[in-house]
Amino acid sequence: MNYSTKRRQLLLSMIGVALWLGFACNNKENGISEGPYDPSRPVKITEFYPDSGGMATKMIIKGENFGIASEDVRVYFNQKKAAVVESNGDMLYVIVPKQPGDECKVSVAVGNDSLAFEKTFSYITSVTVSTIAGKVGVQGSTDGTLAEAEFHSPRYLIIDAEKNIFVSEFNNHMLRQINEESNMVTTIHKGNGMTNPNAPATDADKKVIFVPNDGGNVFLEFDPELQWAGKKISPRPAEGESFSIDYKHSLAPNPKDGMIYTRAYNGQLIKFNARTKAAYVVAIDLMPNSDGYLYFHPKDPNLLFLCYQKKHCIYTFDLTTKEHKLFSGTLNQAGWMDGEREFAEFNAPRQICFDKDGNLYVADGGNHVIRKIDINGIVSTVVGIPGVKGYRDGNPDEAMFNAPDGVAIDDEGIIYIADYENRLIRKLAIE
Repeated sequence: MNYSTKRRQLLLSMIGVALWLGFACNNKENGISEGPYDPSRPVKITEFYPDSGGMATKMIIKGENFGIASEDVRVYFNQKKAAVVESNGDMLYVIVPKQPGDECKVSVAVGNDSLAFEKTFSYITSVTVSTIAGKVGVQGSTDGTLAEAEFHSPRYLIIDAEKNIFVSEFNNHMLRQINEESNMVTTIHKGNGMTNPNAPATDADKKVIFVPNDGGNVFLEFDPELQWAGKKISPRPAEGESFSIDYKHSLAPNPKDGMIYTRAYNGQLIKFNARTKAAYVVAIDLMPNSDGYLYFHPKDPNLLFLCYQKKHCIYTFDLTTKEHKLFSGTLNQAGWMDGEREFAEFNAPRQICFDKDGNLYVADGGNHVIRKIDINGIVSTVVGIPGVKGYRDGNPDEAMFNAPDGVAIDDEGIIYIADYENRLIRKLAIE
């Protein structure tokens, strides 16, 4: 959102507050009734103001028979419920909810009565890049508030069900936790079995965190019910199986079979049970001699996506057919090209993730951008300037990154980015 848009939204909110105060005073002076809701009378909406704005815009709704108990009044923008701050019977003071839709039907419900107004509210979307933790270019390990915290090598991240952000620091051998609500960064684990931690993952419930070590057949499990104490997992070959999971870069829990999948640098795809430790070879020779970052499609648990950093491309592997095929990018060719996925180009992409709609996000670190492959197969640059490294917050088209290797997205569609060379955790919020 540019400055003029921000100023407009602020002005509209200020006008809304002023109108509330003015209308409230006029009602009292003119003797307008401020009694309780009367179920024998209809609820009416006569006007609302402003008629446009973004999240948290303050709005006045004028009408009749709202009652004076604000907790009994329900206001909706399309299907999104708004916060009702105050009601004086003939006016409501409400706060616009987040992302209700571009054009919103405003409806009011009191008791068994509900009414939608004929005029619509135009929602103004705000898209902004911001830095949530770390200091630009400063290598450190300081915990504390978001403003105080420092990172050494934040490369990958994951988000749990409680909106905690977990950051694996590759060269610093640490797992850090960020909680925006409490304004704190905390070190969960350092050393003690954690060597060059790679891309973390959650279990199916998004509670337990799993972190792969770069070397050895060792993973670490962090359970909130055990106060995040690190527990080593060493998968062992099931009867008749033989493998090595040395140099693995990612984990992908499968919601269908409950197994955790990983891929070793030698090209072996392995699955294991986190409880029994029994492990099985799923496939071999999946792009040997390249880092591999995994994620299952949210709507097809048989379809595994693999991002090959050194090969500059993304493949899929079908668990049913065992077919391993190119999905996007040009094999062994680094570059930048948006458009149809078959012709797109990437440069050393690493961590990948899906949103709930099935759009794939790619941390294209060599190009210093975050990319998206939508459900129609179109590749676009979401944020960052292709081929230009630097640091700048603000408008997504102007924001700058320096080797953003990690990406994760929460249930609200907020994209979190591990800006590796800038030593920062950034986010792209659409509100």
